[in-house]
Amino acid sequence: MKQKKLVPLMLALAMSTYPLTVGAADKNDMFADLPANHWAYKAVSELNAAGLITGTGRERLESNQLVTRYQMAELVASAIAHQNQADRPQQKNIAQLKKEFQQEIATIESLGQRISQLEHKTKDKFSLHGHFQQSIEHQYHKNGAVSNWWAKEIYLNPAAQLPGGWQFKAQFVTKMGSDKSNGWNQEELMHGQLYNGGNSRDEIMRPDYYYLEGNLGKTGQFMKIGDFQPWVQAGYVMGANIQGISLEHWGKGYNTHFFAGRLDVSNNDLAIGASANYDNAAGGWFPSLSQPWNDNVRAHEDYRIVNNAASHWQPALSRDGVTPLSEQEQQEALANGGTGSDNAHAGLQDPFHDGKDTRKTVYAFVIDKTFSKRLDSSLGYYRYKSAAYNRKPLHIGAATLNYKLVRNLNLQGIYAFGSQHGANSHDKGYMVDLMFHGNPWIPNDRAHYFGAYIGYHYLAPDTYIKCGYGDDIEKGQKGLALGMFYNFTANMQLAVKYGRGHSLTNHNLFREKFYSCFSVFF
Repeated sequence: MKQKKLVPLMLALAMSTYPLTVGAADKNDMFADLPANHWAYKAVSELNAAGLITGTGRERLESNQLVTRYQMAELVASAIAHQNQADRPQQKNIAQLKKEFQQEIATIESLGQRISQLEHKTKDKFSLHGHFQQSIEHQYHKNGAVSNWWAKEIYLNPAAQLPGGWQFKAQFVTKMGSDKSNGWNQEELMHGQLYNGGNSRDEIMRPDYYYLEGNLGKTGQFMKIGDFQPWVQAGYVMGANIQGISLEHWGKGYNTHFFAGRLDVSNNDLAIGASANYDNAAGGWFPSLSQPWNDNVRAHEDYRIVNNAASHWQPALSRDGVTPLSEQEQQEALANGGTGSDNAHAGLQDPFHDGKDTRKTVYAFVIDKTFSKRLDSSLGYYRYKSAAYNRKPLHIGAATLNYKLVRNLNLQGIYAFGSQHGANSHDKGYMVDLMFHGNPWIPNDRAHYFGAYIGYHYLAPDTYIKCGYGDDIEKGQKGLALGMFYNFTANMQLAVKYGRGHSLTNHNLFREKFYSCFSVFF
């Protein structure tokens, strides 16, 4: 208790240069010099010599300078805070001083209380957290080819409490990267990264999300509005940010989630599509993957391009290289990329049309159900529309099942299917994982905490919007996924992951990946 009393007194001493909070005592008396012959000088000097007074005010006293009643009261307040160390005569001395400067001490205590309340309000209403991470990624391909990515990332997460139980949250991200074979400490700030089809953003304090969240006034009903990630169904279908709205109900044994909006996401995090390139030797246009090592390619037509008689600059698209598409089909393909890419500008490489539509919208409804302490499940429906499938909507149904085998050991299954069944489609995907200490993201605030998982991932591109997985088995691949996490302290975590499998979209080519990440949280 004595230590708790000391806090507001010390805060008051620290704020003594602000004579604005004068309550119990008169200003003129409080800040007038105490006469040199006042008995308090001798009494306080004796207490100071006994080590019962701390703080910066002692220097003035020890140099025989005059002090004001307020400054003397500060010294007395320090003695009061240490009176449990005083003998009987010293305690009597303190009691007399306390009586003499009663009004001034009351003002100091009042100031201390106000400062404490202000600190408490500030702490409750605003917070700033974040983390730094260093990650290393090595991907191994056919014939011994290797691609590398080294990254340093800083995340700052401010949050503010608002009236009515609402809160504002945001995240600002700075990213540095290098694709050199040994890129350790050679990472450079990432400039001009493309988002939402073609908008360029620099990865320097980039706003990643920002939203308002609060209770709608009824039990368990919440709304979120702004730019946010609606993480549902373990993130398999929807791991992207949206600019929109979310409505949720959290009940006893079940939860419902509805969200709608426009995607706000990096081009590199969505399907890239295939491209059409000119083959000089063959004298024609042929399809090819725009990034041969990227398997995240949605269902698409294998278009050929044939020149018409009028001009080489006005070619016609064709599926067989001979018969041109109809005018309507051609315009649809050219306007949307025509190659399975979510971002039309990254799709068909045609010099004839540049007014492509890069909007991406989603509507979704998910219901979670808890059957027992061991078993829970969820069902979800998603409607997604982008330049992929020539802007025809992708309807996705998904189900999850999570079963607790024994303490700290869970078996999780996820299954999803999409409505696009055209050429080159992969419309059924799933994941099965055995997880120790929860999912692949364990708490970072528990020292010496360990988690691990092993599973099989089949990440079919036509079964998700932006899959939240890919550190081991990448999007558009199938294979074994495993990983482990360990917290060295309550704020330092190491993650190591490994994936080994094959491409779903590029001739079943071999894929292997090693990923590690060290994070420091604050």
